[in-house]
Amino acid sequence: MKNDWPQITRYWLGRLSFSFLVIAFFLGWEGHKRYVAAGGAIADWRTMLDFVAAALSLVLGFTGLRERHRPPPD
Repeated sequence: MKNDWPQITRYWLGRLSFSFLVIAFFLGWEGHKRYVAAGGAIADWRTMLDFVAAALSLVLGFTGLRERHRPPPD
């Protein structure tokens, strides 16, 4: 695994997949709280940033789950 960047990336995505899912949930919840507090309008750039970051974290989390459960290379 030494200096094999694709394999190192897959390894760390697999290791951190649950953490990315927890972060995605937290960011989505914070964005939802801001959205409700603003009366249903995305008036603040931080609200949109929370939703975008939650979506990216969700994608990384599911990618990591896929890598974690992929069979080892032969």
